[in-house]
Amino acid sequence: MQPDRTLNYYLQGALRRLDHGDFADELRVETVYRQLAGDLISRLTSSVQFSHGTLSLRLSSAALRHEMTMRRESLKQKINDHLGADVVKNIYIR
Repeated sequence: MQPDRTLNYYLQGALRRLDHGDFADELRVETVYRQLAGDLISRLTSSVQFSHGTLSLRLSSAALRHEMTMRRESLKQKINDHLGADVVKNIYIR
C-alpha cells in the first residue's frame, strides 16, 4: 500500500472491479455537491441522485431552483474539477 493512497481510494477501486462503480461515483458526487453547496443550499436540497452521468437535484425553493438552473454548468465544472474526472455529464434540477 502506497502511503499517499487512502482507504477510500482502494475501496473505490474494489467497487469498480466488482462493477459497482456507479455506486462509488454516486457517493462521491453527493459528498462533493454538499461540500460545494454549503449548509444553506444543502438544507434546501431534498434529494441528490446520481446515475449514468446525470446528477438530479430536487430543491425545495423555487428561487433556488431558478438560480441553480442558471449556474448548472458552473456547478458541473466545479464538481468534476473537485473529483479530478469528467464524472458529471448533466445536471437535472427539479
